[in-house]
Amino acid sequence: MKSLLSIAVVLSLMLGGCGRSIPDFQSFPKIDCHVHIETSSPDFPELARRNGFSLVTLNTGGGDSADISSQKEFALLQASRFPKTVFWAATFRLDDRDREGWEKRTVSALEQAFSEGAIGVKIWKDIGMVFRDAAGNFLMPDDARFKPVWAAVERHRKVVYAHLGEPKNCWLPLEKMTVNNDRSYFRDHPQYHMFLHPEYPSHEALMAARDRWLERNPGLRVIGCHLGSMEWDTDSLASCLDRHPNYAVDMAARICHLQVQDREKVRAFLIRYQDRILYGTDLVVHPDTNLDWAERTWMQDWLYFTTDSLLTSDAVERPFRGLRLPDKVLKKIYRENALAWIPGLAESGDF
Repeated sequence: MKSLLSIAVVLSLMLGGCGRSIPDFQSFPKIDCHVHIETSSPDFPELARRNGFSLVTLNTGGGDSADISSQKEFALLQASRFPKTVFWAATFRLDDRDREGWEKRTVSALEQAFSEGAIGVKIWKDIGMVFRDAAGNFLMPDDARFKPVWAAVERHRKVVYAHLGEPKNCWLPLEKMTVNNDRSYFRDHPQYHMFLHPEYPSHEALMAARDRWLERNPGLRVIGCHLGSMEWDTDSLASCLDRHPNYAVDMAARICHLQVQDREKVRAFLIRYQDRILYGTDLVVHPDTNLDWAERTWMQDWLYFTTDSLLTSDAVERPFRGLRLPDKVLKKIYRENALAWIPGLAESGDF
């Protein structure tokens, strides 16, 4: 980590000589709006605080009630210990969705979570890619059974984090995938590698279900996780954002997909949609996690967004040039958009 910080200092001095220095990483206010803290250790929140970050830890996955409870316990503990650093979003069970009264129980559980400080609710790719109804049809986000759930979220002025679908690489063979982290993930998780499961919904079908859901819930504030699973092409993502004014996206675990696209096109996209993009990493922290990895991820992303230097990453095959975004855009992506799109953050009074 020391080497990365040294690089940042040198780059700052170099760019300062060219008329613009990059902002100081540690003092620049930042929100990582997409992490998963699954430990009671204080080390990760303390690391975030030292590096100028606040965190939103997301509970996720609807198929394991014990795991959902455990995630919530960690979130409540960390938020109570670090009330100005850690915020959290709830999730809800889907393993009991066919039992009578599921809708009422789910709304009640979410309202309890909101009363305990949850800033929103997270839904995962098991909606659309795992759960099915009695007839064998995949459960999609626009299913009528979710209507009271979305109404409750909107009524309480909370946000939905929506991980729907997967990268388009998911529908390609491993050797044709565009980034290394997708290649390794789908090699290790063949159950989610849709190239191997042609009987499952296509990427297009999943995005169409998302679009129907957004259209039917125009008052619902939604953050599409992972660039909304449209990471492969900024033009397609721009079209989606244009159609759905209630929709923003985070960049969690998808920044490498921007790095393999045309630099000028990506930079123009981020500047044009500077009010709709939130910084996130998808860092998952367990008791035995080496936090050097987290700090390295934050710094690598920072250099990509703040400098125009030639950079490398394990996630991509070729060097790429940093975007050197204007300070105004950096402030929005790293902090202001999270406050605008997640009312619970601003209302906490800690910002």
